[in-house]
Amino acid sequence: MNRRTKWLILGAAVVFGLYFADSLYRSQIEQPTAQLNAELDRLTKELADSRDAQHQAKKSSQRLVSYHQRALPYDPQLARSAYQDWLLKLVEKHSVKSSAVDASQPKEIDIRSRVNRKKRISVGHSLMYTLRGQASLAQWTDLLYEFSQVGHLHKIRSLSLNPLGNEGQLDASMTIEVLSLAGATRKEQLSDWAVVASDQLTRQDYDNFVRRNLFARGFAKALYDVQLKAITYDRLGQAEAWFQVAVSGETQVVKGQQKLGVALHDISVEEILPDRVLIHVNRDPYWISLGQSIGEVCNIKEAS
Repeated sequence: MNRRTKWLILGAAVVFGLYFADSLYRSQIEQPTAQLNAELDRLTKELADSRDAQHQAKKSSQRLVSYHQRALPYDPQLARSAYQDWLLKLVEKHSVKSSAVDASQPKEIDIRSRVNRKKRISVGHSLMYTLRGQASLAQWTDLLYEFSQVGHLHKIRSLSLNPLGNEGQLDASMTIEVLSLAGATRKEQLSDWAVVASDQLTRQDYDNFVRRNLFARGFAKALYDVQLKAITYDRLGQAEAWFQVAVSGETQVVKGQQKLGVALHDISVEEILPDRVLIHVNRDPYWISLGQSIGEVCNIKEAS
């Protein structure tokens, strides 16, 4: 065996040695380390997911507790009657005319059991109400604002408003859904929860909507036809304001704290003095003098 052959054998031995050493390193160190890192990443992710699930479960539990406290009583029939009475008092408080509140029969709500997927568990009942009535835009705004501030577990599913064209009245019809939960803390009494949030608008914030009165667009010209013609006193000494509608020649005699019939506008007489009258037009106050029209004092322009 010559010297060259020996060097070739030695080189081959070194190459095979390095190969086996690399294979041994990969199989004994690198691959187990990679597997351990992958397992560690998997466990870390599972731990994070578990913490997130626990956090969500805690939030859901707290939310469920609040739902049970806000929901209608657990007895669906007593809940149906209690909420209907509350709605009737609400419409009466806001002087809604020709009002009617109808309640449907409770509809059971069930969910699939987590233990037995084939079994369903009842968690409560859903109740639907229909409220109808006639009132001014400002009155409906007041009613809906109070509705939104009450903490009952209720929601307006549909709402329609149709102008009647006389005395600023809107005919409204709304459908309301309310939940009665089996886990509620009360049998027949409604909750006394109220909505408290820093970003909630106040009732005054909605007055811009009332002032614009989109339902009265195209009827602004009618305000120029209504003039204050006289201020008199009846036998009891009560002041009366006489408004005449120029187009029809009709005269309306209105006392303090009474409404003036003008199409699609909410106009009330608040105070009557010997030479002028304080009126509220869509919740805004104006003084009107003898011979002036409502359109003049409000400076209202008809929408084009």
